[in-house]
Amino acid sequence: MSLFDEVYPVLSGIMGTTQFDTYLKLLSDRQRRRIICRLRAETAGQTTVEDLVDHLYGDEPASPTAAHPDRDQLSIQLVHTHLPKLDEHGLVHYDRENNAVRYQSDEQVETILDALPVDVAQTTPGP
Repeated sequence: MSLFDEVYPVLSGIMGTTQFDTYLKLLSDRQRRRIICRLRAETAGQTTVEDLVDHLYGDEPASPTAAHPDRDQLSIQLVHTHLPKLDEHGLVHYDRENNAVRYQSDEQVETILDALPVDVAQTTPGP
């Protein structure tokens, strides 16, 4: 039995299947998992888009099969795709005017992330 098989009935029972499926769709994207993990670790409670790009770009693993996105491309993806989607679902507060991002703590999302294997949920590449 896989970890997912053990966790799914518990989490879907707590959240409801529809909400659980919504969170899984949001967290299925690696960049969004990395954004949330980074924001969870942010001691100031919020960060700027530029600092988030710096952190994510610096931690992007070199992969022989995938092209490493440039900083501008990563910034565009955050501003136009990932942050608005996370904001829409209440997981972050994204202030476009000030380029500020703040994590909105969500116990259910954190439970899902904490249940994932480290190499899937971690914010930095493994050895």
